[in-house]
Amino acid sequence: MSIHNTHLVTRILKVSEMVCVECEKIIGEALTMLDGVSKVSSNWKKGLVMASYDLQKTRIQEVEKLLSDIGYPPSNGFIARKKLDWLHFIEKNEVDNLKHVGHCCSKPPVGA
Repeated sequence: MSIHNTHLVTRILKVSEMVCVECEKIIGEALTMLDGVSKVSSNWKKGLVMASYDLQKTRIQEVEKLLSDIGYPPSNGFIARKKLDWLHFIEKNEVDNLKHVGHCCSKPPVGA
């Protein structure tokens, strides 16, 4: 029996250049093509994109790159940049923790 463990996360990004309802459709179609993305929604009036994805298959950097490639780059303001830096840090820690294999049976870790 195969069990697939997922680690779903939802991220909200402020993007620029989103000026109409059609932009929401373009962003939604593009992001759902990324492996692991399960849900995408956008609000063109606020310039926000919400993406839910499996952290074991994709990362925020891939979402950012795809948004930039299709013409909707993440906002470059000070607060938006700091938020993205924080998300990069959080995701790196989450991925590292997901890869961690705990010790069992009172055995010391290798190399101890």
